[in-house]
Amino acid sequence: MAQLDKHNRIVGGLGNLVFRQVNGKTILQAKPGKNGVKQTKQTKLSASDFGTASRTTKSLSVSLRRLFLTYYDHQMFNRFRKTVYQAMLSNTEISKGKKDLCKGDFALLDGFEFNLSSLFTEYCRLMVNCTLTPSQEILIETGDLNPKTQIHWLSPDHRAEICYLVSTYEQNTYKPLHEEVFKINVTFFDDPLISQTFTTLPLTSPCLVIVSSCIHYYKEDVLMGSISLNDKKLHPAKIEKVFRVE
Repeated sequence: MAQLDKHNRIVGGLGNLVFRQVNGKTILQAKPGKNGVKQTKQTKLSASDFGTASRTTKSLSVSLRRLFLTYYDHQMFNRFRKTVYQAMLSNTEISKGKKDLCKGDFALLDGFEFNLSSLFTEYCRLMVNCTLTPSQEILIETGDLNPKTQIHWLSPDHRAEICYLVSTYEQNTYKPLHEEVFKINVTFFDDPLISQTFTTLPLTSPCLVIVSSCIHYYKEDVLMGSISLNDKKLHPAKIEKVFRVE
């Protein structure tokens, strides 16, 4: 039965049809199953892979939330899930219904931006190189940093904190295992900084590792101390690099 909800939107079903709300729009779909559109085996397997992508995205976000907080664009989770799904599908040697991020092209996640309102690449132009060492450590090497030209400032009186989060996940389940954070504090008036190197503790294998980064902006108050300026419209954050450790 179809009816209007309190927002005057059509909800419910009508025969083999069902009304759904997607991104603020009402769409009409045929019901799958016995009394509706019959799903093929391939369709069911594809749906299974999409479900796996959704669960994987949710698990990865448990640790990554420490980085992007609540300051992400409204389509971020949909974009993130889509990217994870594409990475899973990239391995055509694995049959449908058995796709897995670690067996796909997880490099597709490199450079993923969490907030399209404030792209990290537009606020920070510091060169960063992330590598996996023979000792199974993540090595983060930054280039030289000139604060005046490589950081986008809201005001010269503000302070910026560049953060690198290294998140480690169990393969298959993608349960968070460990996190490490490295920070660079800088002001507009600082002299250029020479390159810096950060090294994690040895990683437990096998695992999936995501190196992500963000910038926090602060203003100093005589009474309140450091006050964060980040919000929904201003929170540059992205994935730098993804590794699989065997």
